[in-house]
Amino acid sequence: MPPFLLDPRHRARLFSAIWGLAGALVLVAGWWLWHFPTDRWELQSHVMELTDAEALASQRATPPDDWDNWVRVSLPHRWSQTHRQLTGSLWYRLNAPMSKVPLETWAVYLPKVSMNAEVWVNGVSLGVSGSMERPLSANWYTPLLFTVPPSLWRAGDNVVEVRVAGDSISRSGLAPVWVGSARTLSQMHTQRWWVQVMGVHAANVGLMMLGLFLVVLWMRDRTQSAFGYIGQAAILWGVGSSGNIVPDPFLPMKVWDAINFTAIVWAQLSLCLFFLRFSERHWLWAERLIAGFAVLDPLVVALMPSQMLVGLTYLFIYLVALVGFALALWHAYRTRRPDRNLFAFGSLVSIPAAAHDVALQLNQLSFESVYMLPYAGPVLVGCMAFIVAGDHARSRQALAHLNDDLMDSIHRREAELRDSFQRVSSLEQAQAVSAERARILRDMHDGVGAHLTTALRQLNPTTPQPVDLRMVTRILREALDQLKLSIDAMSMPPGDVVGLLASLRFRMTPRFKAAGLSLRWDVGDLPEWPAGTQAALRQLQYILFEAMSNVLQHAGAQEVTLQARLEGEQLLVVLHDDGRGLSGPGVKPEGHGSQTMRSRAGTLGAGIEFVSPPQGGYEVRLTLPMGRPDERQQ
Repeated sequence: MPPFLLDPRHRARLFSAIWGLAGALVLVAGWWLWHFPTDRWELQSHVMELTDAEALASQRATPPDDWDNWVRVSLPHRWSQTHRQLTGSLWYRLNAPMSKVPLETWAVYLPKVSMNAEVWVNGVSLGVSGSMERPLSANWYTPLLFTVPPSLWRAGDNVVEVRVAGDSISRSGLAPVWVGSARTLSQMHTQRWWVQVMGVHAANVGLMMLGLFLVVLWMRDRTQSAFGYIGQAAILWGVGSSGNIVPDPFLPMKVWDAINFTAIVWAQLSLCLFFLRFSERHWLWAERLIAGFAVLDPLVVALMPSQMLVGLTYLFIYLVALVGFALALWHAYRTRRPDRNLFAFGSLVSIPAAAHDVALQLNQLSFESVYMLPYAGPVLVGCMAFIVAGDHARSRQALAHLNDDLMDSIHRREAELRDSFQRVSSLEQAQAVSAERARILRDMHDGVGAHLTTALRQLNPTTPQPVDLRMVTRILREALDQLKLSIDAMSMPPGDVVGLLASLRFRMTPRFKAAGLSLRWDVGDLPEWPAGTQAALRQLQYILFEAMSNVLQHAGAQEVTLQARLEGEQLLVVLHDDGRGLSGPGVKPEGHGSQTMRSRAGTLGAGIEFVSPPQGGYEVRLTLPMGRPDERQQ
């Protein structure tokens, strides 16, 4: 994009200039069509326009005689002016005076004739266009050109006779006849043929494509009913308008005419519904009246064919469309609808064109005038397509802005959550450090502190008594072992049960040897314990340390076995001694130490049993679940 278009003001000015230029071109084209025909070429000696004629109603296939009742008429001439109820053929006789016989090829040019024509020059037929008998071909909007051999002309008066086939309901008639150089008249014929035939077909093809686009839009979004109606109107108008100028249809002419008339009427009524829906007026009564008219009017015209009835039908629909247009235009500007100027432009191009065509249909304009609505209709529908494109573009832009705002909100929220998470994480870390410090202090108070306090009481008794140095030494050794084990647990990886058992073995083996006990190791490779956090490992260490201390103090054993193995979904840890077991003298079933061990096992979600196996001795059996804590809760 050029840099100057980045400024919205420059873009607005450029678009205004483009639309102004487009509007000027449309107005120029409309003015040109309004003043068509452009057959008013500079009169030269080799081109003449014949407007004075004589008319005679006759079904003869050859020119009538001079003594028949000819009626003087002026071209352009409509049958309704002199022969209102005529059905069949009407002969026109004209005089083409020449000072000398032309050397080049000349031609006879009929800009507009309804329905078909046969041309004679000096009693010789030049050919016929379409069928002269019923059913008639539909050449009513097709310019005709007949070349004349130079040998047929003569100096002086030349009789040009035109036989026109038509009926009372086909707006039959004849425009001024042109005689002159075949080269010049061929240019005039080509110009009018493009305006009346090829241009109409091309415009209708474009119109139907735009209509199909709008109908597909309505099918994808049923809320766009207004554009669905104008798309329907465009398709129906294209079908009816092009069908009207097909000379020889594949269906019977009456059926073909009924289909085309119905399509055009429905197209115009669809346009009325478009105006109502565009103005956001859902008048059910009005829509029902329009639907009823759409059904009844074609039936009435088919049963009572009349050109005046057809013209009045178009006039009535035009007046209804005018009311709908006024409502839609007022709504567009009252609500400040985007592209309202575009809607006004397209409608203001079509409304005068429709007025022109209704007037032509009611015989209020020259017979040789051309219809303007086939060219104004695509302008209106094209403007509606631009409005749809504008609405779509604005929706896309609004969606893009919404997405941008949403992404900005998400990024801001992510940043806030990240900061919050970092703060929470820092708090959790600080709480974890504080909890770990408190736990260490509590463990030292409950373990090492209690042992040191007991040792101090032994060394400083309240009453004079001998000090048991062996007991004090044992107590201090236990305190030292607990301290070392606490330090080991702080650096142990989570879930490493084998490492924890190895640490106990390393720390406790010297004490067992000093007490005359052997420690048998029966531990293989074990999987990681999922619930084995440092706190859990510390609890497990306390349980096993307490059990080993009990063996040293109370069991009277010779051998201690430490076993660990995986059994199903549980990890089994067993400490077995071959001492007196539960049956020994002075042994309580479960003392304070055992209760403490059971309480610590409960915090782990582990099972603990104190049993005396059949082979004797005593066992502490711990079962550690291998599932994660959250899985066990589920």
